[in-house]
Amino acid sequence: MASNEYWANRIFNKYVKLRQSSDKVFVTYGDLAEMIGRQGEHRLLGAPLDLVRAICEKEKLPDIATVVIDQKSLKSGEMKPSPKALEKYGSWPGLRAEQARVLAFDWNTVDVE
Repeated sequence: MASNEYWANRIFNKYVKLRQSSDKVFVTYGDLAEMIGRQGEHRLLGAPLDLVRAICEKEKLPDIATVVIDQKSLKSGEMKPSPKALEKYGSWPGLRAEQARVLAFDWNTVDVE
């Protein structure tokens, strides 16, 4: 079975490629699971997304995990990520600022596999 590190790198690479080829910013857990070949396993993405946060921090990139949201949040327009993301940024304004960084960042400057 693949490790959380494997899935974190796959999430990172797939998201960067998505941003390099489209204007899509927010991704649901279900869509993300499908993108990385884990269709129906969206509930298992928590640990890999924690590692994605670490990758982004290490590379001094915006936190991709802040734009992974659930279907209900997408439909309501709330665009709310996991409670861990809100906790990390301490407040809604802090979280929204990080989401804005993800939105504004030029992902074409990032090399991925």
